[in-house]
Amino acid sequence: MYKRCLCARLTQRVCCERALKRETVDTKHEIDFLARFICASDAIEGITDDPKLVRRQLERGAKRGHVGALLYLKDAVSQRTPFAQALVQRTQSLIVSEQHKKGEREIAPKYRGNWRDCDVWIGGRKGASPAYLPSLMLEWTEKVVCWQARSAGWGAQENVAQIARFHFEYEHIHPFVDGNGRSGRALVYYMYRFADLTPFVFTAGDRHETYYPCFRDPSKMVDYFLGRTVGAPKDR
Repeated sequence: MYKRCLCARLTQRVCCERALKRETVDTKHEIDFLARFICASDAIEGITDDPKLVRRQLERGAKRGHVGALLYLKDAVSQRTPFAQALVQRTQSLIVSEQHKKGEREIAPKYRGNWRDCDVWIGGRKGASPAYLPSLMLEWTEKVVCWQARSAGWGAQENVAQIARFHFEYEHIHPFVDGNGRSGRALVYYMYRFADLTPFVFTAGDRHETYYPCFRDPSKMVDYFLGRTVGAPKDR
């Protein structure tokens, strides 16, 4: 009897140690991924990061900046927080709040987490009129919420294609004065995790050849996403 109890306790201890080890490995992998994701997303905008600093901020659980935004979204997925405009606005606010520490312009408080009230130009194209932003973002958010309710019943290819279209639409709306690209890519991370997909890094080195051209055609954006998503069929 004593031996059986001892064996049971030892087995339970081994299982707990293995679970803790798996959790530690998973956490390390996620930190490695998020560090690469953040550095690459910043690099797309011409912002240079210190990867070691980004990693330390992730390990410490920073609450502000680009790191704070990704950790906020990671927690939102863990808690199954429904998509909402407030989530989008907080993501942008966190990202731009400390960008001046990276040599970028400091964003006035009124442009952190609020839809813009001025025109913006993106690659020679004018963003949506400020007058239409509230309705456009409400409509876009409602589409994401509807997708969330159905995504569990969809296959990987279908979910990836829909997230790609959301990204295309978001960047064309360009709801903020600054931080649209970085917040848009961060929201892709949230959507991928929500749909139990493996997120990918938007690489900066080939952005002119592979990423930017996709904003001319949503089907090209879908192909870009499918081509970079692990486990998603490439043929449509």
